[in-house]
Amino acid sequence: MTILKDITEKKHRQVEALPLIQTMMQGKVTKELYVHYLFELCEIYKNLEKFAKEAGLLFDMPGIERYNYLVEDLHELDMSFNRQLMPSTVRYINHLKALSYHSPNLIMAHVYVRHMGDLYGGKLMARVIPGSGRAYQFEDRPGIIKAFNAKLSIELGEEANKAFDFFIDIFNDLYNSYHEDSVY
Repeated sequence: MTILKDITEKKHRQVEALPLIQTMMQGKVTKELYVHYLFELCEIYKNLEKFAKEAGLLFDMPGIERYNYLVEDLHELDMSFNRQLMPSTVRYINHLKALSYHSPNLIMAHVYVRHMGDLYGGKLMARVIPGSGRAYQFEDRPGIIKAFNAKLSIELGEEANKAFDFFIDIFNDLYNSYHEDSVY
């Protein structure tokens, strides 16, 4: 277990308990909701991976990038899906942009939250979501995890927890947009 995992464990558990994540893990997510989820993730990953590459954070982790696979998954399910990004997603992308200018090394905390989640939870997700789940398939999972762990430090902990907070907002907004009567 990495020290960063220890620092973010409470937030990680909060995300796992969210209605959207529970619905997905139980294989009960509708195609419509999952397509919207992919749409938001595509924009997030496009920006996150761009900023991470600009900061030189991904050069020694071949196969880590997920954006193109997310686009493939989205097109597999609904090529015509297009709408405005949710305000919570826009706020998150703006936060990433600000980090890229002022503290580009902290982008790694966000890569950790998203990409390690894909590496560890992806196998299960691919079995329970609509479509082929190409974004959750990695060629060298152990090699990527090893390279990833070498880049993690305690200094990323606070920013990783912020990343989880952003995703709590995004996932709640997504879920609520399809379950208007839900209150939790």
